[in-house]
Amino acid sequence: MSIELIFGLIGAIAGTAGIIFSYISYAHSKIETVNAFYLNDRDPNFIEARRIVHTLPEGYDPIKVREEHGKILTILILSYDQAGILVKKRKLPFWIFSEGGCGVAVVNFYEKLTPYIAEKRKENRLYATNFEYLKNKISEEVPQKNFAKTK
Repeated sequence: MSIELIFGLIGAIAGTAGIIFSYISYAHSKIETVNAFYLNDRDPNFIEARRIVHTLPEGYDPIKVREEHGKILTILILSYDQAGILVKKRKLPFWIFSEGGCGVAVVNFYEKLTPYIAEKRKENRLYATNFEYLKNKISEEVPQKNFAKTK
């Protein structure tokens, strides 16, 4: 057996091992991203923000809501905006939203916050655009029978 063949085999084995370790690292980073997303659901501020959104009346005044709850609602909106970016970049798997009730909740939150988001977009036209992307993707891919009529 020639020395070139031995080094070629060693290189092939090392390359294959590198690919395997790279895939394992990629899978592990996705698991960490999913865990971080689910941990966010347990944050007391996030829970409070969801409660506030659920209690917003039909036809609420977005300026008044912003004055009273703007900081806490920002936590929820930015969380879903970041999730939208991560889904778009394939760093957070979409099945988190397409399976179970999480996706339906995201759509309902976005729809309830639409007047508030529109008011914020007067200052920043890109405000919550990835949250909107996530809402649209869920609406397109999750069967509509899963959505309750919220109005």
